Amino acid sequence: MIPDPARRTVRQGVILLGMIFIFPLLSAQETGIYTLYLKDKKGSPYSLDHPEDFLSQRALSRRAREGVAVTYADLPVSPQYLSALDKAGFHIRCTSRWFNSVTVDIDDPSLFDTLLRFTFMEGMRLVRPYGKGGGQAVEKWHETLVAGTAGASLPQLGMMRGDELHALGYRAKDVIIAVLDAGFYHADQLPAFDSLFAGGRLLGTRDIVDGNGNVFDDHPHGMYVLSILAGIIPGGLTGSAPDARYWLIRTEDADSEYPVEEEYWIAGAELADSAGADILSSSLGYFTFDQARFNHTYADLDGRTTPVARAALMAARRGIIVVASAGNEGNKPWHYIITPADADSLLAVGAVDVNGLPASFSSYGPAADGRIKPDVAALGVNVVIQNSSGSLSRGSGTSFSAPLVAGMMACLRQAFPTLTAISLITTLRQQAGLSDHPDNRLGYGIPDVMKTFEELSLMQKTEEHPGTLLLYPNPVRDKIRFSFLLQEKGPAVLHVTDLSGRDVLKIPFELHGGYNTGLIDIQQLAAGTYLLLLHTPSHTLIGKILKIK
Repeated sequence: MIPDPARRTVRQGVILLGMIFIFPLLSAQETGIYTLYLKDKKGSPYSLDHPEDFLSQRALSRRAREGVAVTYADLPVSPQYLSALDKAGFHIRCTSRWFNSVTVDIDDPSLFDTLLRFTFMEGMRLVRPYGKGGGQAVEKWHETLVAGTAGASLPQLGMMRGDELHALGYRAKDVIIAVLDAGFYHADQLPAFDSLFAGGRLLGTRDIVDGNGNVFDDHPHGMYVLSILAGIIPGGLTGSAPDARYWLIRTEDADSEYPVEEEYWIAGAELADSAGADILSSSLGYFTFDQARFNHTYADLDGRTTPVARAALMAARRGIIVVASAGNEGNKPWHYIITPADADSLLAVGAVDVNGLPASFSSYGPAADGRIKPDVAALGVNVVIQNSSGSLSRGSGTSFSAPLVAGMMACLRQAFPTLTAISLITTLRQQAGLSDHPDNRLGYGIPDVMKTFEELSLMQKTEEHPGTLLLYPNPVRDKIRFSFLLQEKGPAVLHVTDLSGRDVLKIPFELHGGYNTGLIDIQQLAAGTYLLLLHTPSHTLIGKILKIK
């Protein structure tokens, strides 16, 4: 994971994003939407001593659980600078505290000269020119939607054993999910969301593209995604996180594709952070734009180059579980994942069919630096969704597999409110179907949320009892999992002995300095009672194993 940026954030951003910072050339720039990068945050009324002034208590509690400090990067952009830009005639579209930037319209060439007077400017970047300018007419999602083929949604949950997790009572109650998308057309009127509104679980809406709070009059893509998360239609649709609370944030302009949408995404992620979201679900991604000069290259998808990937990392560093679509480019010229799916510490989700086979459209990994991508995969072919007419349809695309995983992560967050986000993410990967041999199509495979639940239960018990050797399942027939919490590091040996003290198994083990876990195959042992012993320079841990036939 990339270290949390502090005061060097802006200067690093200038280098990474190739901005213009020779201000005498400003007058030669074309009109359009620009992101301006600021030198500092002087004149701000906000202080790290009082983070409650700009972060919700929920956001601060999440940071406390994750052991993450509030830093300079979390301070809002200086209101003094924003006021100066506003008075000078710049229309402000959005800001970013993490990058210390403000995105504005420059519709009058004289405004470039005005910028020369501002000593707080560090650099600038064109994120959308005015006019069409030879666009490529980029298709947004490539999703397919088939009307009139509705049916029970159990398979899309059952593939991950999510229905079993729901049956245990874990339906994401009190978990906050922020959904970033292109609009949630008529979600306030459609039957799948009746329980969401009746239960008062819609916490807020924000249209960052248009600068208002109405997200229900735009594109339906986000509504489809929301139905997979929150929708309930008896006998037809059960969302993956039906009891969660939601923030709906429009960050995508479905009529075009320009880098400004990455700036909107960053603003949406920061809103999700400040509102205290636990999960961020994003069925959006970027690679080519309406004008080729803005295109990303595959080499850019190394998890630390594109603005949106860097923002996803920052959200993950603050304890948000970020879930992103891997992309639908697998059978198209681009072929690879899209950004921010390339970012580290998030879950990039590919798509499979009902038989668990890779969907032809699901984007290929790895990330440009060789990391496994996608991370996991879920049903993305013929997923049951709410359509705009009020009935059910089926849709295909990684936009629909991602919210299935996001909802399952929300259910696990409900079950384990004290465990860190990275613990939940790592365990989900480790318990997925291809964890022993991940590949560039399905990553670590289809999640098994019940195996993940069992592993996290053991982890939680271990953290509650440091210095204790815990064993699961016990009694056991074949393989037993052990766990313990020790801060020591280095090689060790685990001994399985009979009651007379004779070794029957010796297993080399590397201490990791914290949570340690492993699996021992004892199926060859006779039924009976055995001891598992670990001796270190500072500790002796002993557990009793009951082996049954």
